[in-house]
Amino acid sequence: MADKNVALRKRQQIENANKTMFLWVAGAAAIVGIALVLSFSLFERISFNQRVINEKNETVATLRANNEIVDELKENIRVLNTNENLVETPRVEDSEPIAAILDGLPSTANSSALGASLQQKLLVGGGVSIDTLTVNPISGVEDDDDGSEEGDGEITFEFVVSAPAGQANSLKQVLRNLETSIRVIDLTTLTIEQQNNKISLSGAGRAFYQPEKKVELSEKAVRP
Repeated sequence: MADKNVALRKRQQIENANKTMFLWVAGAAAIVGIALVLSFSLFERISFNQRVINEKNETVATLRANNEIVDELKENIRVLNTNENLVETPRVEDSEPIAAILDGLPSTANSSALGASLQQKLLVGGGVSIDTLTVNPISGVEDDDDGSEEGDGEITFEFVVSAPAGQANSLKQVLRNLETSIRVIDLTTLTIEQQNNKISLSGAGRAFYQPEKKVELSEKAVRP
């Protein structure tokens, strides 16, 4: 009887020890799991903060680089304003000589303004008549064909002008007008023909524009 009681107590002690061990193992597993979750969360927070710091450092570096070239840009503008060719170029009254560059290279693809200039100022002369004039709008910029925002910086055009056979110098004046125009114009083809009592000048060319660059501060969200 005594041996049975001893065996029973041993069995109970073993069961209690097993329960205690299970509780300790379960508790340790829970602690390890919580530690892993906290470690992962901490790693993500550290990684996010580092990305924020990197973006700030990049912004600071850009601003510092921009500030370093301000004086150089001012000096370049000052030198350009003393350029003899720019000083002698016609421009709006009271404007600086450098304004001639902006007038010669517009910031927008305004083909209608180019057409008006060709028709009223450049393709004219004593006895010259404009037979045809076509200025092609910029695809995707002025006619919204392809959704482009800036185009290639060129406006193409074609024209035919004519003058009486005895007034060929009038056509020379047209070419001189195109050559001395403040607007940058490049003639790509040129043909002169004489038919009966008329001389015709046919040509194709291109004018240029430079889309403006916007400098502005912006916000950038750094996603966690």
